[in-house]
Amino acid sequence: MFRTLALAVFALTLSAFSAEAAAPDPTGYWLTENKRSVIKIEKCGESICGNVHWIIDGGMQTDSKNPKTDMRMRPMCGLPIIYDFKNNPKNLKVWEGGKIYKADEGSIYTATVSVISDKELYVRGYVGIPLLGKSQTWTKVSPRDYPACKK
Repeated sequence: MFRTLALAVFALTLSAFSAEAAAPDPTGYWLTENKRSVIKIEKCGESICGNVHWIIDGGMQTDSKNPKTDMRMRPMCGLPIIYDFKNNPKNLKVWEGGKIYKADEGSIYTATVSVISDKELYVRGYVGIPLLGKSQTWTKVSPRDYPACKK
């Protein structure tokens, strides 16, 4: 009886570690679909957040489209782009309820981030409901290939 119980506890513990290890990781450096910037995504407490890490030569250098005129001169480099995402406990590949800032419009949208694979991230920004939005697929890249922009 004790041996059976010990094996059951061991199996449950092992499966818990396996499930946790299998949870996809959205952190890293992600090249946006238009290939104009790289966003560094990291854990921010229980959430994920992301800032501009790299900008294409000739790309936006300041937050010039921001509706708040006093923020239009802040540098794009390091600018927070995504924030406040919570992991969906029923689907660990999905982070939802967060916000995404579309700097070339100066607009903030509700968004969902889904890990497609260890190399692709699906990002959907929307107004109201996800049906009313736009999607992009971001590609994981190495920071060696996309050196950090200067703040």
